Amino acid sequence: MKLTKYGIVALAIALLYGGCKITAPSGPVAGLGGATIGKYVAVGNSLTAGYQSNGLFASAQAYSYPNLIAGQLSLAGGNVGSFQQPLYSDPGTPDAVTGKASRYELISWVGPVIGPRGLTPGAPINTTLPRPYDNLGIPGAVIFDFLDSTNVGIKALPPRSNPLFALVLRNQAALGNSIFQQAVALKPDLVTFWLGNNDVLGFATSGGVSPSAPTSTPIFTALYTQAIGTLRAALPNAKIVVANIPDVRAIPFFNTLGPKIAAELPAGVALQYQKHGNSGVADGSTNFTEANPPLITLTGASYAPLLGHPGGKWYRDHGYPALPPGIDTTKPFGLHPQNPWPDALVLDAAEQATAGASVQAFNTVIAGVAAANKAVVVDINGFFNRLKASGYSTSGIVFTADYISGGTFSFDGVHPSDQGSGVVANQFIAAMNSSFGWSIPFVDVSALPALMVPLSKGAKVYPVIPEGSFGELEMLWGTR
Repeated sequence: MKLTKYGIVALAIALLYGGCKITAPSGPVAGLGGATIGKYVAVGNSLTAGYQSNGLFASAQAYSYPNLIAGQLSLAGGNVGSFQQPLYSDPGTPDAVTGKASRYELISWVGPVIGPRGLTPGAPINTTLPRPYDNLGIPGAVIFDFLDSTNVGIKALPPRSNPLFALVLRNQAALGNSIFQQAVALKPDLVTFWLGNNDVLGFATSGGVSPSAPTSTPIFTALYTQAIGTLRAALPNAKIVVANIPDVRAIPFFNTLGPKIAAELPAGVALQYQKHGNSGVADGSTNFTEANPPLITLTGASYAPLLGHPGGKWYRDHGYPALPPGIDTTKPFGLHPQNPWPDALVLDAAEQATAGASVQAFNTVIAGVAAANKAVVVDINGFFNRLKASGYSTSGIVFTADYISGGTFSFDGVHPSDQGSGVVANQFIAAMNSSFGWSIPFVDVSALPALMVPLSKGAKVYPVIPEGSFGELEMLWGTR
């Protein structure tokens, strides 16, 4: 399957979404200020790959932010040709445990229930491309992975085993054994680089359990400095655009369930929860009224309805051979210190501070390394913070950071929706236009597929997501 020079997926997928297309909004005459852009390569992780709603599938990859950027570059006079991606036919990639398609969909309006439908997964397409892909975003990649050439077939850095590395970096003997090698082999004139998110995200999404800490700042500094320095040395004349790392607290994965639980707590009763590193009797208690309350992760969606009921479903689901010392599952779940809300499903105040400090430190590193290597920084961190605080309006649409109803994020609460990817693409385009004197037209976000209108126009959504549905995301973040 190939994409046109305008970055629109093949006719069959375009028709699937009502024939929507990207157009150039009115404004300055499109152009690249005399620059020649004959090849564009994107480096990153799941956010770059077009991964959304807990899966990688072609009808979402069509709207990956790099693919959208490639289309707009063509409109501005770039000669980037057909932007090639490691497409995976719908319904997408399989869950590593069930073998069924991992993609989240709306299962029922009652709840609503959101999760995998149990469909037979798709399969890789476009695997015979005789050169590296232009989109080298690998779901699950961390900053270490950019230069690593020792184990790209299946990433076996404990405890992760990620087959998507082999999907993207296929035919390594001919094309290169690392993301770096395959990227520079294409001799790009423009590179976008967005890695580092997963160096914090795995810690945060697991409630600070696995891994128990983000990548250390000294290690991140060394790896990021080496990555961008090596890329600049190999491509001395290329335009390099890097994005910084958003605060994990700005995404709906962490901001959706807490308000629901707070609203359902009986009067005068607090949620009893485990703080960082605790597997026993609760050492945290909250009514969610304090200045910095704990954040409840979206992985707790299947356990929130059990609040206040006796039982130990969480321990059974996670294979505990015996209950931890002090735990008594005959007590009301989440409302008694001896049957508390698990550490793995909460980001407590200390864990939030740890994640926030790492993001701030990493972004300082990114800014310094970018300046030293004449790279442009896209401030995604600042944008996501503004999105959460006050929303964002474009193409006649108001986006927020609310789960589903905000329109920006897909069903997994982490990755952008189709329109959200257009919003992200425009942040890159704005930075390039400002820094390089270009006039790349912005993506018309209103022309991209929106989330389902009945949900997106309603009140805030608090979903029911079946237990076990987050296995694919856990695989990406190395938490399984």
